[in-house]
Amino acid sequence: MVSSWIFFGIVLIYLAGNRAREGEGMKGKENSAKGADSAEPTQAIIKLDLLKGYQPAWLLNDLIAGVLIFAVSIPASVAYALLAGLQPIQGFYSSLLSMGIYALFGTSRHMIPDSEATMAIMVSSSLALFAAGGDPARYLALATLQAIIAGAILLIAGVFRIGFISDFIPKSVVIGFLNGMALIIILAQLGKITGIQLTQNEFFPRLWELYTKIHETHFLTLYIGLSCLLGLFLFRLVPKIPEALLVAVLATIAVIWWNLGERGIELVGLLPAGLPKPAMPNVGFADILDLLPLSAGIALVSYVDVITTGRAFAVKGGQQIDPDQEMVALGLANLGSGLCQGFAIGCSQSRTVVNVMYGGRTQLAGLFAAGIVALFLLYSTQGLKDIPVVALTAIIIVAAIKLFNPKEVIKAWQTRSASAFISVITTIAVLVTGLMTGILVAVALAIILVLHRLARPHEIITRPPVAPSLLIYRFGGPLFFFNAAYFSNRVHDLINSARPQVTFFLINAEAIVDMDVNAVEMLEELYSDLKSRGIVLGICGVKGHFQRVLFNTHLTRRVGFNLYHSVETVIQEFRKANPKKGEPSESEVHDS
Repeated sequence: MVSSWIFFGIVLIYLAGNRAREGEGMKGKENSAKGADSAEPTQAIIKLDLLKGYQPAWLLNDLIAGVLIFAVSIPASVAYALLAGLQPIQGFYSSLLSMGIYALFGTSRHMIPDSEATMAIMVSSSLALFAAGGDPARYLALATLQAIIAGAILLIAGVFRIGFISDFIPKSVVIGFLNGMALIIILAQLGKITGIQLTQNEFFPRLWELYTKIHETHFLTLYIGLSCLLGLFLFRLVPKIPEALLVAVLATIAVIWWNLGERGIELVGLLPAGLPKPAMPNVGFADILDLLPLSAGIALVSYVDVITTGRAFAVKGGQQIDPDQEMVALGLANLGSGLCQGFAIGCSQSRTVVNVMYGGRTQLAGLFAAGIVALFLLYSTQGLKDIPVVALTAIIIVAAIKLFNPKEVIKAWQTRSASAFISVITTIAVLVTGLMTGILVAVALAIILVLHRLARPHEIITRPPVAPSLLIYRFGGPLFFFNAAYFSNRVHDLINSARPQVTFFLINAEAIVDMDVNAVEMLEELYSDLKSRGIVLGICGVKGHFQRVLFNTHLTRRVGFNLYHSVETVIQEFRKANPKKGEPSESEVHDS
């Protein structure tokens, strides 16, 4: 019953924190009202800027939030370590280092990086091919190596200030990836919640294996698992109730009361006490090369998740975060986790929400949580031995359900169908080819679609009635090697199909902000061809890099090539040349 008392003590602390939070409610509203008008930059603890402005009144809030973050981390750390294919203790090692290091170096006052479902399933799926044979020591070595490599990549990227890379991952790809991830996680846990041993690693083979082995269901495990799932959903209806913690407590009490461990229910078991010892994993250079691309993918997904969540909470709190410093902090957190027998970590949204909900004011809340984890590892690990694994499985399934978000795909379809298409393709690619290949396919598809839009941009064709021989062509993008030929062919098609015949072709370059050497050669050829046909070529609205490159060519010095300030300038010249035409009523415009 010792473990039950430990859990009940944590629940009491949680409820006490709830009451303390309510007491600070009015102050929080006043502070948020003051900070809503303008965002202020936040600093890392290690830079001392934060500590200089730290208010003593915040200390109790940060301490209570730290205790509650630790309370929520107990079932989560065990669950996600098991999901990653590691021992439960590795989850606490990851929590200790990630929360402690990030608190020192991160600029988000609310972010709590930790072991979480996305990173755990990426670790297990990516290591399945390299740790075949069931050697736990080698699997752990590869998992820690993966965290080290991912951390090094993030650290180097942050030092060289390339945090902007997250802007190249569109939201549609992230949504599709998370949806595919959620389905993979749910299927992976269905075997555990039914007591069926599944050997397949890929999604559809595993789904078929579950179907063929459904008769092997261990019904006592299934009953407990379904009860835990029901409890998790019911407790969520009560505001500020730690549903995962309460379900773990109740399931543990049931195991002890009815002695379910001897009736086939798998338990967490004893965890080794003590703090992790820093050590380099026992691996070879070939292992580093094998894991490098997979670790880069983990680093990218981890950073995108952290920066997206961090920005969302920073905006709500009237603050700003430094993307490059966030990359450094996340890199150091992963390095620390890997060097101390943990695995790759990302953004723990559940623990971040707890931090915000219960009044955490600064990064000290994460530092306090890490300190309590250290005390727990030293003195209290035996209290977790009777937690049933199926309860942790239920927690993982609920977390995966939260990840699954088809509403965003439907919303994207209503707004822009191409974005929804990318999300669906990403989900399918993740399920068919795996996590790493799936996200690479999705990112490649997104880049291809962007290039297609640049190669075939929006265009407007205008023929003013006051100048029937004038054709104005507005091209809605830069001119580069991938669309220069299309631009030239489009000009010739417009001139050949125009009635009456065109004698003056005007390029409206307001949206052409740049061009390369291929585009320069194309314009020179276009000028020569139109001149041979007796057609004047003009350009108006030049600016930016396009203007500088254009002036570096010989075009501006050639006879018959004209530069104008605007379309109105050209129209006025035609009015002067044809005064009998009078004022035009409307221009003929084709928008495509």
